[in-house]
Amino acid sequence: MGDRRKKRLMLCIICVCAAALMPMIAALSCYAEDYPDISTIDSDLYYPDNQRFFRRPETGFVLISSYASSTRAALLDSNGDLDYSSVRVPTTIKFVYEAACLSGNYLYLAGMSPSVANCAVIGRLDLNNGKCIVNNILNVSCDFSRDFSADAQGRVTLVTVPCGEQPDAGTPASFFLFNGRNDETITAEPPDPESSSPSSEAPDSSAPQSGAPDPVSSSPSSSPSDEIPVSLPPVMENYDFPGPVTLEALQSEIAEINPDQSLRVFTADKKEIKSGNIGTGQTIVTMQGDKTAGAYIAVIPGDLDGSGTVTDYDCRLLYEYFTQTGAGDTPSLSGPYLEAAKISDGSGADRSGRSLQTGDLLKIKKLIK
Repeated sequence: MGDRRKKRLMLCIICVCAAALMPMIAALSCYAEDYPDISTIDSDLYYPDNQRFFRRPETGFVLISSYASSTRAALLDSNGDLDYSSVRVPTTIKFVYEAACLSGNYLYLAGMSPSVANCAVIGRLDLNNGKCIVNNILNVSCDFSRDFSADAQGRVTLVTVPCGEQPDAGTPASFFLFNGRNDETITAEPPDPESSSPSSEAPDSSAPQSGAPDPVSSSPSSSPSDEIPVSLPPVMENYDFPGPVTLEALQSEIAEINPDQSLRVFTADKKEIKSGNIGTGQTIVTMQGDKTAGAYIAVIPGDLDGSGTVTDYDCRLLYEYFTQTGAGDTPSLSGPYLEAAKISDGSGADRSGRSLQTGDLLKIKKLIK
């Protein structure tokens, strides 16, 4: 009788857990099912291995696949046919991709060179015209299974170690700035020592919390500094924007309200952004002459990585959050990045006290362009 009671108890626990997970599973399945059925795609458009779809920003999809020593990328329309308005044939890329990530209108691919020993390759595929530019990283070993990402400024993260060594679970990702010229060799960017130590002037809420994704921290229009060159209040509140916003547009709005005020924006590692999208987690400072008039932390709906735009990578971060919280692990999103994911509420609703919902995942998916 004791064994029967134990079996009944285990069955009840399994049923309760399954019921709790059903909304999340349904949301994830719904997202995956939006991609075309591979069996309906013309077989001439893809190779037999590693087939994967990504959504193109404007319309349609890109299908990547690999075989032997090549990757094939086909730009598809919304029906799953080759998009003849953009390309005439699929693009052939001369390495097998091991990892891929979407950033704006580019798909970044990473793998090892088939012709040069110990050479990692990063390709950037333009989703408008199918053109691919390739950069090389010489004399390295890589872990392609984690931490491959790219932002709007072409800053790429990839786990690499010097040739002859082996990366492990504790090896941090290196940062590379993608070169827009083909077949260029790039090297890891030097680490910023300030990014690993707390600042006495900038509050903790402006930096990514423990486990939060790295925000955009460099761009062609940013300038490094040892500290944010303005005084900040000891506590700053989040400011929830209704959608993506550029520094130029926000400056224009401020100028209309108060022509004497100006705007300065800083990333979490204290680099000043001079133009382009404002990202979640960045510090926005309004200046009255040379004095600080106000400061707050930007929260952009659906922007969970601080890039200022919403991409498939933001959905992946939210998948990981649900998986980690379901398993009892430390969640990967917190602070302003967590708030940026709470977008399924009605207008004006107070979201600060609630947890994430599967509705947030579905709405973030709809924001991807």
